[in-house]
Amino acid sequence: MDVSELMRKWLTELLAGLDEQVDEETRSKLLEACGKVCARHHKSIDIARSIKKESKNVDEFLEKLNQQKDYWCGKWVREGNVIYSVCNECGCPLVLAGLVELSPTFCNCSRGWVKAVFEAALGKPVKVELTQAIGRGDKFCKFVVLPEDS
Repeated sequence: MDVSELMRKWLTELLAGLDEQVDEETRSKLLEACGKVCARHHKSIDIARSIKKESKNVDEFLEKLNQQKDYWCGKWVREGNVIYSVCNECGCPLVLAGLVELSPTFCNCSRGWVKAVFEAALGKPVKVELTQAIGRGDKFCKFVVLPEDS
């Protein structure tokens, strides 16, 4: 068995075990932490910080962020103090590589990625809601970034 097949089976079993044996809040926190690791590993946080330094305001930051090729699966938009993005397909490299199947639990990983990127770029805590998710059976994913006090 090659390593990628082993990893696929191992991750599938791990996620199934989390779903069966761990409460939803804990599963969410664990997968969110994994997403933060992904954001660091792929230098997404560094890229966002660099773009923020070159930007005059949040709108310019989002415009420049949206210009990054292969950075994210959708376009970031701001309405008031809310930033959101809609993705018509999953952009997770583990899903795209066939190592992980989408699931409601696994989608929290992407929440962690978004949280890590926006907290680093904006320099303040944010709350990230995943209001719709392909892994939950929705047609698209919608991520909403709010100030922590919302």
